[in-house]
Formats: sequence, C-alpha cells, structure tokens
Amino acid sequence: MNTTAPILLLADASMSAPLVAALQTQAPELELLPYSRSLDHDALASVEVVLGWRFPPEVAGQLPALRWVCSMAAGVDKLLVPELAPGVAVSRVVDPDQALGIAQYVVALAMSHVRQLPLYAAQQQERQWRRHPMGAARSRVAVLGWGAIGREIGRVMQALGFEVSGWRSNSGPLHELLARSEIVVNALPLTAQTEGLLDAAALAAMPRGAYLINIARGQHLVEADLIAAVRSGHLAGAALDVQMIEPMLADDPLWTEPGITITPHIAGQSSPDMVASQFIAGLRCLQRGSPLPNAVDRSLGY
Repeated sequence: MNTTAPILLLADASMSAPLVAALQTQAPELELLPYSRSLDHDALASVEVVLGWRFPPEVAGQLPALRWVCSMAAGVDKLLVPELAPGVAVSRVVDPDQALGIAQYVVALAMSHVRQLPLYAAQQQERQWRRHPMGAARSRVAVLGWGAIGREIGRVMQALGFEVSGWRSNSGPLHELLARSEIVVNALPLTAQTEGLLDAAALAAMPRGAYLINIARGQHLVEADLIAAVRSGHLAGAALDVQMIEPMLADDPLWTEPGITITPHIAGQSSPDMVASQFIAGLRCLQRGSPLPNAVDRSLGY
C-alpha cells in the first residue's frame, strides 16, 4: 500500500480533535485528512484507509483506492453502506474500558429502577419522608447480544445479585426469554435481522412492570411502540442511551414521557489513546499483509 496516502477521518471536530492529537503523538508520520464536504475528487482519490464511525452519503463510492475501513467504535453499522466496495476490509476498535463503562451505565439505570430512586426523588420534591421497604434486588435480566459488551454487562450485574441470561440470535426464541425477564438490556449489533426487533410484539411479551435499557442502536427499537407500552402501564419505563434520530429533535415525544430516561449516547466512550493505538496496530498489519485485528464479517454486520 502507499504509506504516504492520507488517512480519511470521518468524525466531527469535537470527536476527532482528541483522536488527532493521540494519533499525532503515537505516529507523527501519518497524514490525516479530516473529512469535509469541500474535499474534491482528487483529494479523495488516493485514500486507502478510513478511520471513523459514519460514512456521509455517497462518500464511500468516491474512494476508488480504499482498502480498509476501521471503526473507532464497537458498532460498524454506519460504515457498512451499500456503496462500500466488496473487497474493502472492515475492522473495529475493541476497548475493554468501554465495555466496563457501558456495564456501569446499565447497572446505574437498573439499580435506579429496582430501588425506586425516581419515586424517592419525587417524594423529596414534595417533602415527603416515606419508606417503601424492599429486600435485595434479584431481578431476572435478559441481555440481548452476548458479545464482549453483553458479557461484561452480565458479569457486573451477576456480581450485584441479578439473575442474568444472555441471548444471541441462535439462542432460542426471543419472546420466551422476554416473557421471563423483568429487565431487558439491548446490546445487539444492528443488522437487517435486528432492526426493529423490539417492536410492539416483543414489548408485549415482557412481563407487566418490566423495564428496558437500550445501549445499542436506536433502530433496534420501535419508539412509538415503546411509548404506547409505557403509557398503557404494561412497561414501567425505559432508559434510552440511543435513539432513532441523534441528536434528538426538540419536539420528540420521548423527551417528556414519564418513566423514560434519555441520555445522549454517553454510556461508553472509547479512549482516544486506545483508538489510536489499535488503529496504528491495524495499519501496521495492513502494511505487512497480516490479518487485521478485530476484523468484521461484513456478511454478518459485526
């Protein structure tokens, strides 16, 4: 490969600035080309490597020399666009601290739910000193997606006394697991098979009073169906770190729905130093013709 070809960065300035600094520290010889719509055909023609998390529309089709796409996050769905040439290799960053951070987020929201902290917050606003006795929480938890992140979520929740079951697409009927799960955590990769998986039927399969935590992708969940399930009282609520449209629109009904907690995709964020070091290691493998670390099976989407 051409070792002097620029590396195209696909991330907005706020995300890319710390990563650029880490890359320049660890491999100052690299030429980095942040993407902008003003880049012309000649600037893109020599790009062999992309590092980012989302392809802007039609950009992948303007990269005739592209050989490798590296996702700076665990998910790769926003990079597997139809115009990406079949022979282009795709890999991703795997950050153990990100998995732990996501697990901590899940536990925080699950514990808030089972220990009724929103109820006590409301009582505080009303200056009510009232107890609602309960024993240790041992809720049954389904973790959908049993990869590195899902397993870490399961490990941490089991350590706190929850009864955890992991689910993959080949694990058996999903609705049977949902029916016996008081908390459902979605950590699935987004693929054609999992898009819209959490629809009205799936939510109805969950027990009355169950709680949903989504840390994967907004497209897994039919948001209108969730709102209906919460308003009807079938579900106690949900915590959504990801949404169908990000950033959310000001008039999105999720903002004000009682029982639904919204956070802006912050459950787990990879360290710029970790992303840089894994990307550079992958680049060296590409230059040597060695297998890429953390390679993605494009036919599966993860």
